[in-house]
Amino acid sequence: MTRQLSRIALFALAALASAPAAAQSGASDQGTFRVYVQDTEVGTEEFTIRQSGSGETSEYTASGKVSLRLPSGSLELTPRLRSRGLQADPASYQVDVGGDSPRKIVGSVGEGRFSARIVTAAGEQLREYAASNGALVLDEGVAHHYFFLAQRTRSGRVPVIVPRENRQVMATVTSRGEEQVEVNGTRVSLYHLVVQPAGAGPHHVWVDALNRVIRVEIPDRGYRAVRTELPR
Repeated sequence: MTRQLSRIALFALAALASAPAAAQSGASDQGTFRVYVQDTEVGTEEFTIRQSGSGETSEYTASGKVSLRLPSGSLELTPRLRSRGLQADPASYQVDVGGDSPRKIVGSVGEGRFSARIVTAAGEQLREYAASNGALVLDEGVAHHYFFLAQRTRSGRVPVIVPRENRQVMATVTSRGEEQVEVNGTRVSLYHLVVQPAGAGPHHVWVDALNRVIRVEIPDRGYRAVRTELPR
């Protein structure tokens, strides 16, 4: 009986090891950022990033909810990004903008173009502009999008799509290496990336060894987002 049970256990382990990567997929990251503007807490960003498949067949879906109380009024964002492949190339992006200036942007990326439909109370508009090969989506005020940049590179030049500004810019990414950073009273070792979009100030991003975003700072805008809890 013991020998038979051992054979069954070995068979089960072999079957698990040979299972396709898609069957082993799961959440890549999820959590909450506390958001500050000029050192004043103004709200939160909740998000989930999930991966299915592996390699060229991998697909990421990232969704979130940003709720801010700014001096200029309230702002709510509900972004949804779908990316594919080894480089996490964006395929589609939608963001619902609530608060004092509600609108919706529904966009797709393909054939070197970003095509967007913008819906407001006044009606609909269509916008289209160039999207270079390897472009990434980094929507303003959405911290978890930097996960995809860190997945792509920690040093080099990256074209960046800014959907709510209807444009693409080039950004230079440099690494300042590993640093000890205090997050909610705990010191952790993180990698410091500096993202320099053309014509704008630097964006400082700290990620862990799995490229999970822990902290984002944009000094020119007085913006700071910090995880409420460190991922496990």
